[in-house]
Amino acid sequence: MNIFIDTISDTATILLFDNNRQIIDKTEWLAKGNESSTLIPEIDNLLKQNNYKYLDLENIVVVNGPWSFTWVRTTVLAANSINYIINKNMTALSYFYLYRNYPIIKTSSKRDCFVQKEKWWKIEIVTNEDLKSEWINIESIEKPNYLSIIQKIKLDNKKQLEALYIKKPNIS
Repeated sequence: MNIFIDTISDTATILLFDNNRQIIDKTEWLAKGNESSTLIPEIDNLLKQNNYKYLDLENIVVVNGPWSFTWVRTTVLAANSINYIINKNMTALSYFYLYRNYPIIKTSSKRDCFVQKEKWWKIEIVTNEDLKSEWINIESIEKPNYLSIIQKIKLDNKKQLEALYIKKPNIS
């Protein structure tokens, strides 16, 4: 059994999928601001509902950013902590991997956005004022097709993940 964790999208999603890349079950919730208190209980509930234990997991797939520094750090820390105990494989995906239509714009703060103009382009930080009107914010018009993503993803053999930070934390 494998688990896919996406707390970066507007609706947090956790999926269980088998080795044939078929989704067994999923849970979705609004995690904004509550990821540290909701992520582990949501994973626990999904595993219990399907009669699985953490040791049954073979791969933990995590959308590791970019997004809020705290949010990304919390999600990656939770996944790494689980894997520290079960010692299985981990795979990291950028938020931008979830979509196929470019450019992709992801809100970063009240002042700026993360932008990837094409699949092979580096993720940039663009101020809201500098955004070009012809760019489409893919977040607002489609949800990720998780089945397609799971079927195409190359699972890694990493033992630990790093958060994908594009900008430094804004600590006040």
